[in-house]
Amino acid sequence: MNTILKELKIARQEKGLNQSEFGNKLGLPQSHISKIEREETNPRLSTVIDMARIVDRELMLVPRRLAPVIRTMIDGGHEQDPMWKPDEG
Repeated sequence: MNTILKELKIARQEKGLNQSEFGNKLGLPQSHISKIEREETNPRLSTVIDMARIVDRELMLVPRRLAPVIRTMIDGGHEQDPMWKPDEG
């Protein structure tokens, strides 16, 4: 969960929202947002989903066997050879 929360914090900052503004959109006090971002409390899944949507992100569950493919797509394929190549000729 900590990776997700770190990504959400970065996304919040990129949107120019401070913790108070973010909390207002979520209906939570700034102090609770601070505790979530410092990993001092574990938010409910519904809160994490709401946090993601506010910063234009979407949480998705994918089958574990597809996770490497999804990661490659997200990373732009830089970490491994492409799964296909055009015909030579």
